[in-house]
Amino acid sequence: MSRRVGRKIYRANANYKKQKVLKAFKILFFIIILAALVFLGYCVARPVFDYLSDRNAENSSAENTAPWTPPVFEENGDEKADISEQGDTDSEEEKSEEKTSINNGFSAYRLPVSSLESDKTLKDALALVKEGGYTAVIAVLKDEGGKIYYKTGSELAKSDENAIVGNMYAGQICSIIKSEGFTPIAEVNLLEDNNRYGENRDGSYHFASDNSTWLDSSVANGGKPWLSPFDTDTQSYAAYLSNEVSGGGFEYIIFDGLTFPPFRNSDLNYIGSMVQSADRYKALINIENISVGAVNKEKTIPVVMTSAGEILDGKEEVFKPAEISSEMIAVSYVPSEISGTVIIGGQETAVSDMTAYERASAVFGEIKRLAGENKTIVPALRQSDFSQADFNDVITAAIELGMESYIIL
Repeated sequence: MSRRVGRKIYRANANYKKQKVLKAFKILFFIIILAALVFLGYCVARPVFDYLSDRNAENSSAENTAPWTPPVFEENGDEKADISEQGDTDSEEEKSEEKTSINNGFSAYRLPVSSLESDKTLKDALALVKEGGYTAVIAVLKDEGGKIYYKTGSELAKSDENAIVGNMYAGQICSIIKSEGFTPIAEVNLLEDNNRYGENRDGSYHFASDNSTWLDSSVANGGKPWLSPFDTDTQSYAAYLSNEVSGGGFEYIIFDGLTFPPFRNSDLNYIGSMVQSADRYKALINIENISVGAVNKEKTIPVVMTSAGEILDGKEEVFKPAEISSEMIAVSYVPSEISGTVIIGGQETAVSDMTAYERASAVFGEIKRLAGENKTIVPALRQSDFSQADFNDVITAAIELGMESYIIL
């Protein structure tokens, strides 16, 4: 009999099953780890990408920003961010509050230039001003004669060894004034400048015959040059200083010295038609417009300084309210310069017999009328020109005419 061979039965090895299960878990674990890495990579890379994109956008737009303004320095001389960059980071609410504070009325005291020798002398001067109850102070950063009482970056200013005498930056001066609770106001004298600038000592008036520099007297008598508003170097200089001082953070900038020298008839002939023309005043207006155009008006309000006596006599050539860009006009008021009979409202008016209150009311009322509704008048007074009672009466008259601010020179 043959032996029947049965079916062979193969039994799976237990170790083989375990290996298949382990392999499946390894694949699943690898997929999970891969997904986690992809997710983590996106979370990390996306912010980095966004950051780099923002930086690139900032760098690209930086090339199209406003002209450079000098850095602002703290009292210890450490450099802060550029004032123009700081303005970009302000919130809309902060900007709104700042504009409101700028437009409020002020009582301003002009500091002596000696107070700008150092941060200590400035703080000492501000302590004295506080006792007077003033809300603002004026720092004369460029004075009559041409001396500059702050560290300027102007190459033209540096070209004259006598021009720059200040030891602090404009922003440093402004920061100290603000830290003491005052509204900071800068004053810049644009044309009453007797320095000689540039390689060719240019910027001044010249004789028409040989282009030599005109002096306001003979050399033997100490004759001095004056900056000419017709000169392109003067115009560039005015623009640079205006932009630089505004960039320092001052809330107001007063432009003083917008005038011609006291020419003699012979001087008019020597210099020629530009100063003989009845339209020569337009050169002053042009310098004013250039200076105002260089100011950052989001931060700084430009002010033009004029003379009440010159206005009423018709001799204040820059007083052309419809042509100047500044909306605020400071008016220096010296009673001794306004005597006898003056034209008020088109009529001759005797002011010598008026009280201090009556004269101030008549003078500032007329100037306000001449300036028009779109200009703000700010009286500028020297307290030494008045008794205390008369001074108080002049301030009262100005306030009653709606003048919210005043300056003590």
